[in-house]
Amino acid sequence: MDNIMLNLGSGQRPFKPPFLNWDIQEDKFRQATLDAGCLWLNEELTDGSCAMIVLHHCLEHFGCGEADGLVSDCFRWLKPDGSLLIFVPDMRALAQRWLTHQMDTQLYMTNVYGAYLGDVHDRHFWGYDFDSLHGYLRKWNWAVVTGYKSRHIPGADIAQDFWILGMECVK
Repeated sequence: MDNIMLNLGSGQRPFKPPFLNWDIQEDKFRQATLDAGCLWLNEELTDGSCAMIVLHHCLEHFGCGEADGLVSDCFRWLKPDGSLLIFVPDMRALAQRWLTHQMDTQLYMTNVYGAYLGDVHDRHFWGYDFDSLHGYLRKWNWAVVTGYKSRHIPGADIAQDFWILGMECVK
């Protein structure tokens, strides 16, 4: 398979074809993606086989440095000029709203720690602002690391709000 479009950590937000979805919570995943197309990563992806990989509210579920293997795999799986799109809560934007009383504490803490729904994978273990995420991603040899510029991507359901930080890495 070539030119794969992959949504890793799809959780409760699977994308439609041409995307293939994968999530660590298989039981929830299977029910959520019956019609969305799926990929089980026990079948090894080949190097350079992906045109795009999306980590949509996924990276914050890893502790500091724990996502290195995942990002390394994404880099390896992407073909030249392929894109890795990452979306996480913007901790700086959230904190600014909370500290100026534009957001209540419950909503702020839910974004900081995650909306626990009965599984440890629901929790957030790290947070980012633009500078920290950009600095983290510079560890790999990307041709470009920049803020995500919103555009239509067929099949993708990318959330957009003031508190969502998007980053694009091009191989």
